[in-house]
Amino acid sequence: MVVERLDVQNVRNVGSASLDLEPGLNLLVGPNGAGKTALLEAIHLLIRGRSFRTSRTRGLLRHGQERMAVGAACRDVRTGTVRLSYVREGDGRIELRRDGHAVRQSSEVAALLPIQLLLPDLSELVFGGPAGRRQWLDWGTFHVKHDHAVRLRAYLRALRHRNAVLRSGELGTLRTWTDQVAEIGAAVAEGRKSYFQRVESAIGASLRVLGADFSVSLSYFPGWPDGNLAESLQDEIEQDTRTGMTRSGPHRADVVIRCGTEAAATTLSRGQGKMVASALRLAQAQDLMADGKQSLFLIDDIGAELDSDHSERFYQLLRDMNCQTIATSAHPASQQARSLAAASRMFHVKQGAFEAA
Repeated sequence: MVVERLDVQNVRNVGSASLDLEPGLNLLVGPNGAGKTALLEAIHLLIRGRSFRTSRTRGLLRHGQERMAVGAACRDVRTGTVRLSYVREGDGRIELRRDGHAVRQSSEVAALLPIQLLLPDLSELVFGGPAGRRQWLDWGTFHVKHDHAVRLRAYLRALRHRNAVLRSGELGTLRTWTDQVAEIGAAVAEGRKSYFQRVESAIGASLRVLGADFSVSLSYFPGWPDGNLAESLQDEIEQDTRTGMTRSGPHRADVVIRCGTEAAATTLSRGQGKMVASALRLAQAQDLMADGKQSLFLIDDIGAELDSDHSERFYQLLRDMNCQTIATSAHPASQQARSLAAASRMFHVKQGAFEAA
């Protein structure tokens, strides 16, 4: 699925904008603060139901306005045109629609179009904590098995209840919540493991295409030591009761990245970390293509991702994959921007206004 037209109203400093997008590469060029990132944020809000910059949706509302709206006409080779809309009123009411019909869960829209988000802090996927890698793993698993989102929500609910019981000291229902955490958590972990195994080889292949002169190994840690989750929870019940929190489970999972015997985060340079993180995004998109799903790449500040040689390899791979890309640049004269503009539609951005070149 590709986004053919995008309409944005009152998102940050974008008052009203309508863009006809190409199915390939689209480049937004303008100075910092012009509204380029706000447009990426609007697309992310429409598809995933939230911003990638803040958890407070009201913070996206243009100053002095009481209504924010994002709409898109998308085309899918199998289902035809799909129209999506997101509206947030000043009183906090949110309305999400697909072809005019209300959508109850934002995951219903998210399932339509996988997003690969590359921000200037992309390398934190390697150097940061496990939460970002879990999120990468969960989105990939979700797009392969949509019920993963339901199962993960059920697990996190059971986990919150178990932790509340542990903190309260009133342990009458501890066994009930422990059993749920163990049962649902094992299913969540198995889904993640299955997805990781199917995408693992594609990560190495993407690194080679990007021209990496180093190698990394990846492994999946489910969130507890060897053995099943129920046994780990039982073994740690005294510690959990003492600390008021559950030590083992999918909420502690990670994708462990190593260079030889050392953690990649302690041995790779920032540029190498960005390359590995790019490979994770590319591999996920390539894997989804096998299921007939095209990813939408949202790239903020293309010059911040890779050096010119690896950047050219990256965008060539996107072109070969026929992935739709919307990227921003504050420096149109940079080699990355010139390379991208050669095979894209360009929009000049100034004070929240977008003009096709």
